Amino acid sequence: MEDNDIAWQNELARRARIYEDIEAGHRFEGTLTALDYTGMTVLTVVLVAAFWIWGA
Repeated sequence: MEDNDIAWQNELARRARIYEDIEAGHRFEGTLTALDYTGMTVLTVVLVAAFWIWGA
């Protein structure tokens, strides 16, 4: 049981180091930019308009 606790503590320390590295470098992989939000908005409007026209 003790080996499992040590392994879990090592995993938590590893994750903490990774998050500290990401935060220190001001790089957040996977975050959305204004361009991403604009693209999603445009696609949503196009889909809504297409289904509205298709259903009319």
